[in-house]
Amino acid sequence: MRNAPLILPAALVLAACATAPEMTTGTTVVNVTASYRERIMLPPGHVLTVRVEDVSLADAPAQVLAEASEPLTGGPPYRVTLGFPTSQIDPRHTYAARAEIRDAAGALVFVTDTRHAILTHDAPASAEIVLKSAR
Repeated sequence: MRNAPLILPAALVLAACATAPEMTTGTTVVNVTASYRERIMLPPGHVLTVRVEDVSLADAPAQVLAEASEPLTGGPPYRVTLGFPTSQIDPRHTYAARAEIRDAAGALVFVTDTRHAILTHDAPASAEIVLKSAR
């Protein structure tokens, strides 16, 4: 009975250590819908690229957490789902979704022109991006 006051705190510490990895493991999923206002159907060969980026540092390039590229078929809107380890998210950082469409030669056709905040600071885990013409 002398050790009872020590057993409860030790058990709580062990329980906390046992559950900590579960909180940092797993996959975060971000859903992005990309479209453009122009009333055109893009010919075959165009590719949509969507990224989730850490944009916390103003004077440094954004760090890409997830990226997906897919050839376009049909008309907009285009839906993309990106997944990455939850452990990569720092709640103090700022994250954004970006998208672009390039033609078969690799020339930029449509691009994101505004920041679409996601994941932290009360931002959702999804973004609806309206791309602007790069030409």
